[in-house]
Amino acid sequence: MNTADLIPRKHVARSFGRAASHYDAFADLQRAVADRLLGMLDATPPDIALDVGCGTGYCSAHLARRFSDTQLLALDLAVPMLRAASARVPPQSSLLCADMNALPLQGGSVDLAVSSLALQWCGEPKRVFSELWRVLRPGGRAVLSTFGPATLNELRAAWRAVDEHVHVNRFPGQAQLQQAAAGCGFAATIARDVQLRHYPSLRALARELKGIGANNMNDAGPRGLTPRAAFARAEQEFIKGLTGQGVPVTWELYYLDLRKVR
Repeated sequence: MNTADLIPRKHVARSFGRAASHYDAFADLQRAVADRLLGMLDATPPDIALDVGCGTGYCSAHLARRFSDTQLLALDLAVPMLRAASARVPPQSSLLCADMNALPLQGGSVDLAVSSLALQWCGEPKRVFSELWRVLRPGGRAVLSTFGPATLNELRAAWRAVDEHVHVNRFPGQAQLQQAAAGCGFAATIARDVQLRHYPSLRALARELKGIGANNMNDAGPRGLTPRAAFARAEQEFIKGLTGQGVPVTWELYYLDLRKVR
């Protein structure tokens, strides 16, 4: 079971809504992932393009610049994120406050869907893939990026030495994603990448995660503030991996190319 199945969607919207005003200051990795994802697109302009989980509008702005005659739809669950995106996209773009699990669009109405680092917050991937299949036209395409289960392994290990709570969000694996996409009828290819980013302390990593709204979404984890002593112990475990560059932290990434071939 994926993280977002365990909590109400309003919690996801609230977490990312609170991060909207400072999200871009912490989103270096997110921009790099989006750039690679957008690099997968071909030169043919779609009539209608959908940015699913648009956040502050980084991908939407790219699509608007690259395909100036395309009708752009930017969708996000958090209203503050849409307000931030509105400053980046042309005024004729349509901003939609909605859930990826239930797209408010007619079937067969979209040529291209793009979604960068949003899928992991949306429960079972098959729900999202089913909706993408429904709204895409025959021959339509969806490209998505998402985190893999090895993401934040070092953070997970540090907290495992402190208690048995779930402090780090769980993410679906490649086989689960491939099976879900194929089950919805997509011809799917998935590329995997692993990046190591270095942090001087656990507090620095926690600040980045909070800055982008990626809070712990597990009901199995503790609620409220983490006790200071527990955090201090996790910090001690975390910095055991310290190098001259900082503590290396794993970010496992999947890039999905889904084509509606019939």
